[in-house]
Amino acid sequence: MKLSFALILLLVSQLAKAQQTPFTAIWSFENTDIGASSDSRVGVSSVSYVGVNKLFGGYQSGYSGLGVSLQHWSTTSCDQSKYAQFSIQPQGTARITLTSLSFACSRSSEGPQQLTVRSSVDGFNSDIYSQTVSENYQIASITLSGDNFTNQTSEIIFRIYGCSPASSNGTLRLDQIQLNGQALPVSLVSFSAKPQGDQVQISWETAQERNADWFEVQRSNDLGEFITFGQIAAKGTTDQHHYYGFTDQRPLDGANYYRLKQIDRDGQASNSKIVAVVMDEFTPSMEVLGNPIDGQMIRVTMRNMAKATFHLTTLAGHELPLETDTQSDGSILLKPIQPLAPGIYLLRAELNGRRLIQKVVVR
Repeated sequence: MKLSFALILLLVSQLAKAQQTPFTAIWSFENTDIGASSDSRVGVSSVSYVGVNKLFGGYQSGYSGLGVSLQHWSTTSCDQSKYAQFSIQPQGTARITLTSLSFACSRSSEGPQQLTVRSSVDGFNSDIYSQTVSENYQIASITLSGDNFTNQTSEIIFRIYGCSPASSNGTLRLDQIQLNGQALPVSLVSFSAKPQGDQVQISWETAQERNADWFEVQRSNDLGEFITFGQIAAKGTTDQHHYYGFTDQRPLDGANYYRLKQIDRDGQASNSKIVAVVMDEFTPSMEVLGNPIDGQMIRVTMRNMAKATFHLTTLAGHELPLETDTQSDGSILLKPIQPLAPGIYLLRAELNGRRLIQKVVVR
């Protein structure tokens, strides 16, 4: 049983990584320094220039169409005060993971013989790329990896530096700057599915929505094909937190894999992470309903552990007495003898050596 659950968690983890939406950001320099993003969740800046200027103030023949030729680089060193700069920024509550940066580059006969690239993730303190530059166009290709480029919520800035030109009038030519990565859905804060008796309660929360049209609730029994079996209208455009719920009244025996598909009004779609629920006659589960609670009572549902005894403790381990009352709908009402102060508590259910623990948050 432990091995099967480990395999389920591994498969869910791997597929959840794949639910991110790929995007591309590009600066093509076709008579503009403005960049473009393939995903509305990802914003891009224009390219700006510090300490250097475009040749003749405009755009020249580039690697593909037009490009920029930059001059007035320092001839004495790789001057960190002179650079071309561009940035990428997740919009709203989106998270982005960057995977690669590439651009075309060349130089004039007296232009910079070396270029380096730095980023804001370490305060521009170290090179993430260094390359000699020839007079013929070449492609700089940079792999971006590590925590600093993964699931980021703030702006990431890149700077390209030209080094060691023979003359300050020599030019470094740039074209077709491209960033690749993945974006997590903008609005989804949480998505969960938990057994409640013979059914599964599915819930999710959004922090903001932008032109959201509807949500599709999908299920699979093998992590292969996902079938839509429920649909709920979204709020559209809002900056408020919203909570949604849906009940799977006839879950499959064994493993049920759920995911949420968000459809926007422009037709763009994104998938949530995948969550798993196992429905059988053996696996116990406990669900605290309406968590956070108001401190007066705790309502729980149990599966395959109906005669459990309950213990409520503070995080420091102090046990708080409870009265237990089984309701007509099968849920169990736990009444603290004394009202609970706001905070976090641990609810423990025990039966025949089995133990389940859930956090209870009191507002």
